[in-house]
Formats: sequence, structure tokens, C-alpha cells
Amino acid sequence: MVKQERARRTYEAILDAAAEEFVSLGYARTTLGGVIAHTDLTKGALYGHFSSKEDLARTLVRHGAAVWARLLADIDSARLAPLTALRTLTVSLALEVWADVRVRAAFRLASEMPGDSLAGGPLLTEVWCFLVHHTRRAQESGEIRMRCSSEAVAQILLSLVLGFQHVPRAQREVPVKDRIEELWVVVATALRSPGPSTDPSPGARAMLER
Repeated sequence: MVKQERARRTYEAILDAAAEEFVSLGYARTTLGGVIAHTDLTKGALYGHFSSKEDLARTLVRHGAAVWARLLADIDSARLAPLTALRTLTVSLALEVWADVRVRAAFRLASEMPGDSLAGGPLLTEVWCFLVHHTRRAQESGEIRMRCSSEAVAQILLSLVLGFQHVPRAQREVPVKDRIEELWVVVATALRSPGPSTDPSPGARAMLER
């Protein structure tokens, strides 16, 4: 039992160290030596759990995919209105990205690793499709009145989710959930207002449809 607990702690320490490295350096620049340097472990201890850098990255992406699947299941079971579903997903996923370095790493890796190297599904693509689909539903139901493409709204919301962690240190004293909720209110208020036409130009529309 003691040996199993020690092995579990080692496994968790390696994953946390690897996540920090991937978030800071990206997939290409991260090395197993750098991961080991962030722990008190030996190279043998790392290889006892993971066979390669890709193995580590795939494990982290699977973690992100599991978090995403849990959030999606909660939203689906609640049968929320489209705009409420967007709010719930945006706030919940932003909180996960903020609180869990492994989720942050999963999203960075999902954008950098070749698709056939990912285990856990095309994470970014699934989140993107959710945002676009529910934006279109909210537009069709009249919850979103601003004249803009669903892809533009999805891009704003995805940027909010993944970019929220990049704030000045002084601003980190504000309760995280309160700040994310405030950002959502700003975005939702704009979406509910008809405002001037923001239909994309033909060139921009062509790029969105690629």
C-alpha cells in the first residue's frame, strides 16, 4: 500500500511538472530533462511511468478531454437555453483553465500537436464546435440580437476562456469567479444589443468558411 501511494505521488508530481513545462515552453521546446529538473526525481522514476515526451503530452490532453466531457455532460443534462449554455460553458471552462495547470497544458498541446498524436479527441475542435453551434441556436431564438457571425462570437468566447489567465498580478486579488462572471456580462450585454451591422466582409466570410 505504501509503495502504491509513493508511486501515485510520483506520477502526479511528474504530470504537474510536465504541465508547467508545456504551458511555459510549448510542445516543441519541452524536454524530459526540463521536466525532471522541476522535480526531485530521477530519469528512471520518470521512465517508470511515461515512455516519452509524447506519452506525457497525450496523458495531459486526455485529462483536458475528461474535464471537457464532464462539463459537457453537466450542460447537456441541464437542458439549458442556448445563451445560458454558452455562459455556463464559458465560465466553467475558464475556471478550470485558471485553476488546473494540466487543463492549461492540454489546451496548449491540443493546438500544437499533430492531430494523429492526440489521445482524447480533438479537444479544441470540440469546444469550438460547441460554441459555434450554441451561438447559432441563440441567434435563431433571438437571445443573441447582434448581427455578427457565429464564428466571431465563438472566437471571442474561446479567447475569454483561454486568455483569462493572462492578467496583471495585482488583478489576481479579485475573486476569479466574480471576474469571469463580470466579463461574461460585458460580452452578453453586447450580444443582446442589435447594434450596428457587424456582418463580415466577403473576404472575412470566405476565411471563416474555410
